[in-house]
Amino acid sequence: VFSEQGTSASHLSAAKFLDAIARMPGNAGGDSDAVGAYTQVVLADMPECKNVETRITLPRAHRPKEWDKYDDPVCLLRVNLYGHPLAGLFWEKYCARGLTKEGFEKCRGWECLYMHREKQLFLSVYVDDYKMAGKAENIQPMWDRLGKVFDLEPSVPMHNTVYLGCKQSNIEIPPE
Repeated sequence: VFSEQGTSASHLSAAKFLDAIARMPGNAGGDSDAVGAYTQVVLADMPECKNVETRITLPRAHRPKEWDKYDDPVCLLRVNLYGHPLAGLFWEKYCARGLTKEGFEKCRGWECLYMHREKQLFLSVYVDDYKMAGKAENIQPMWDRLGKVFDLEPSVPMHNTVYLGCKQSNIEIPPE
């Protein structure tokens, strides 16, 4: 019942924090989505799955032709799949390992927020939604690096986008 309790909550406050950072002089920000997030995880590569096997059935349309001789064949689940009781937790751990290898570290007290001290960047990750803000010159090179670790859609500037279901827009504040 509580298997998903190991995964992090989204923090809208972290998203707003990144919005503020992106608007500071010399800074910028962007959003990206992981393509087929959960399925990027090969379960055999996860230490958490070493002694756990999940078997599934495939819809008839997705079965190899040679399986037609079996009544109800099952196969080993090879990649993480949405709907698996631990899918969110496996994706989060996979993501955290990849980000750590790229120099990010988790921010204490913020479950979904990472920082890269050397590059002066912050990154919020919630399932397949990535939001980064910090030193403008480091944003695109970091998206390029992360794109080699995860299958990510091209990043877009964070203003005038939707993140965690909230539409963001650039608001011009008139000078006083």
